Amino acid sequence: MLFSFGPGPQGPYDPRDPFPQFKVEEMDFSKFHRFLRLGLLGLAVIILWSGLNWAQGFYTDWLWFGSLDYQSVLWKVVTTRVGLYLAAVVVFLALAVPNLIAAIRITGRMFPRGGHKLPPRIYDSARGVLIWLAAGVVALAAFLLASGPAAEWKTVLRYLHQVPFGEIDPIFNNDYSFYIFTLPALEFFRSWLVGLTVLVAIIVGAFYYLNSILRGEAFALHGPILGHLATLGAFLFLLIAAGHWLSRYDLLFSSMGAVHGVGYTDNFFNLPSRAFMAVVALVAAGALVFAAMSQRKQLALWSVGGWFGLNLVLGSLVPGVIQRLVVEPSELARETPYLAHNISHTRQAFGLEGLRSSSHPALGEVDHATVDANQGTLQNVRLWDEGPLMQSYNQIQFFRLYYDFLAVHTDRYMVHDELRQVMLATRELSAEKLPTEAQRWVNRHLQFTHGYGVAMSPVTEVQTGGRPEFFIRDLPPTGVIPLDRPEVYYGLKSLEYLIVNSRMQEFNFPGPDGPVYTHYQGDGGVQLNSFFRRLMYAWQFKDVNILISGEITPESRIQYRRTIPERFTTVTPFLLRDREAYSVVADGRLYWIQDAYTTTNRYPYATPWDRHFNYIRNSVKAVVDAYHGTLTYYVFDESDPLIRTYQAMFPDLFKSQDEMPEYLRGHVRYPLDLFTVQTQMLLQYHMEDPVVFYNKEDQWAVPVQHSFGRAEHLRPYYIVARLPGEEKEEFLLIQPFTPINRHNLVGWMAARSDGEHYGDKVLFRFPTGRHVDGPSQVKARIDNDAVISEQFTLWGQVGSEVLRGILLVIPIGDSILYAEPVFLIPETIDFPELRRIILADSRQVVMHQTLDASVAALVGDLPAVAPVVEDVDAEVTDRQLIQLPDFNQGLRDAVDKLQDVVDQLRRMMQ
Repeated sequence: MLFSFGPGPQGPYDPRDPFPQFKVEEMDFSKFHRFLRLGLLGLAVIILWSGLNWAQGFYTDWLWFGSLDYQSVLWKVVTTRVGLYLAAVVVFLALAVPNLIAAIRITGRMFPRGGHKLPPRIYDSARGVLIWLAAGVVALAAFLLASGPAAEWKTVLRYLHQVPFGEIDPIFNNDYSFYIFTLPALEFFRSWLVGLTVLVAIIVGAFYYLNSILRGEAFALHGPILGHLATLGAFLFLLIAAGHWLSRYDLLFSSMGAVHGVGYTDNFFNLPSRAFMAVVALVAAGALVFAAMSQRKQLALWSVGGWFGLNLVLGSLVPGVIQRLVVEPSELARETPYLAHNISHTRQAFGLEGLRSSSHPALGEVDHATVDANQGTLQNVRLWDEGPLMQSYNQIQFFRLYYDFLAVHTDRYMVHDELRQVMLATRELSAEKLPTEAQRWVNRHLQFTHGYGVAMSPVTEVQTGGRPEFFIRDLPPTGVIPLDRPEVYYGLKSLEYLIVNSRMQEFNFPGPDGPVYTHYQGDGGVQLNSFFRRLMYAWQFKDVNILISGEITPESRIQYRRTIPERFTTVTPFLLRDREAYSVVADGRLYWIQDAYTTTNRYPYATPWDRHFNYIRNSVKAVVDAYHGTLTYYVFDESDPLIRTYQAMFPDLFKSQDEMPEYLRGHVRYPLDLFTVQTQMLLQYHMEDPVVFYNKEDQWAVPVQHSFGRAEHLRPYYIVARLPGEEKEEFLLIQPFTPINRHNLVGWMAARSDGEHYGDKVLFRFPTGRHVDGPSQVKARIDNDAVISEQFTLWGQVGSEVLRGILLVIPIGDSILYAEPVFLIPETIDFPELRRIILADSRQVVMHQTLDASVAALVGDLPAVAPVVEDVDAEVTDRQLIQLPDFNQGLRDAVDKLQDVVDQLRRMMQ
């Protein structure tokens, strides 16, 4: 305790006295200095330990990026961050240190040595403590606040390497690059300087206040103190004036009017008022300087108060009144030109300006001629859904408990010279599913290192009994598509780290005579060829086994960040990845393709999607080799200024799409997330006339349907079909549309993925005078079919759960075909079986066991619904099947086989 309150020379302590007398006790400032030295030593130890941790992380990151040949990327990021950090420290110290020195000198002049309350020695020591404390606060603030600019390395690099868009906005006539690259950098550093200035003012003000406390005097703003703080205030108002001026440009992202962007109120009031407030802030800064020189404290208070009041009135109250009383009564007339700006810029921002619109007759009947002309489409009608197929794979293709199929992907392959749509999934290793006694470090990190192979099925074929057909199956993989390197070292799931090429043999796959082992022969991972590297990774993963294990050799490699999302995000955190990386079997190997997007929320006049971004391009496709782990970035939209900016930032990172191997080009697809965003924006932005747009006369919606027991929106889906007017089938991503709050279809949008047409988008509109059933209406027709409902009821009575899949809307020539799979799940096991295929057109609904039979029924060659076998007493069967679930399954199979025979006999008789 340095001081205590007590009776002084002028009498006892008066509680009403705000500045009580100090009673000097035994004080040893050497103890405080020792404590200060210990504190500084502790701070130095913390900084040293943090530095060592950073150095260790940088070293292992350097090795990891080097294993991918991307050390230049890491070096650019690190040097930029370090440079910004050091520059920020210098800027803060350049602002804070002179002000602190000025405060020390001012208090030294205003309060002569010794003062009148404390002896000189005590006052000097206490003041010295205060100075050291203030210096420590400044140093700590510089250390902490510099991390802000360092974290903005992407903003700075984009600003330094920006590429012009070649388009100007309609209000300020600036290139879009100003708003996307320059303005964010200016706004960040201005706001950062505002924070620094406020903090310095607080430190200086606290220093003056504590000096007054040491003196035992009331703190008062006068003399040099007023001048100093007023000067800081003037500098702050210069920054505020810059903020007002820059905020004019932010009106291009305003949501005050009918749409995003500058509206009537913004153009005629907010723009000039913000420029006026910039002048007011400059006047306030000048008034503060004059107040500092003239010692007129009231002038300083009035200038700050005047700015605050005007900012409140002009920034909030008046615009609200104008919007309510002037704009809203005649909003359409006043906002029409701004609506046109928003529509045009939003369509550009989301890649809808090149959308080709066409009419589709949507004929109701699917006849023989339509079927004959579209065999390629019918051979690829997607019957399997991702959920049931993955459950089937995990029942019949997993082989061991430690294998998992985590996601099913859709793609297309040439099989026997025919384009076939397939669904496939990689067999990933789930080491946590090993038996408890096998959960050893060697097993988890050295022996069980990878998944193995894929399961691939055509979307339209079903085995007897409702199981999927296979193009690739089993261990080792066999099928019509060669897969010579099936090991999955890099995929969707992984432990924290694995060490390959050790003295331990790696489990490869379970063979007929026991486990088959292998040694990794690839290039993936960091080679552990020195004690120091092993030490660094033991430190990183906090696992001493990496350092002491005798199974690790200089040829061993440590693999980490093995999942595709983690691998991608670590190298390119500035790109937004698609939610799904999909697997590809090509050239006898297994690859992953990850779609990636360039985005910004600073595109002028564009409406943001879900408040995340208002500009998006699928500019990059990243490819990961599932065996070697190589990560290659291919640029697929070189017209995008954002990706060209990133190419300038990292010239060694990206490759041209022309460099992608041909065996991978055939598996590139239009990305699902981008198409989802575009179709969501198109619900309103297909209306290009401002009046129609404002009145929402033709707003669309995504169809709602019930599938697998729940209601959901019909998401976009991939199909192989032939577009109207085209010569052959191709891989398409489509989305049907309905009017808002209605169920009939009004059109559909398709994105193309093959060859030179990649990225082309077509919107097909149905005739306005014709009703076209939507998915929910077709579902209702199915539910109302007495024969189909009876069949569903019968299956439910014999112990099976009926699950109806997603009802797909498939364009087939000039007609529309609806397809819905029907799955049965036995009561005893969660194993979905595809038992029926429902097809529909505008005339009828049909249901048979095979797609061919359902197509034949749709054109009138077979009865609409496969007849139910009637020579079994239903009640007896119910009781028997409930008691005998295995017999239940066998009887269903027999009924299905009998139905196949009946269908074949009918076709032969015809």
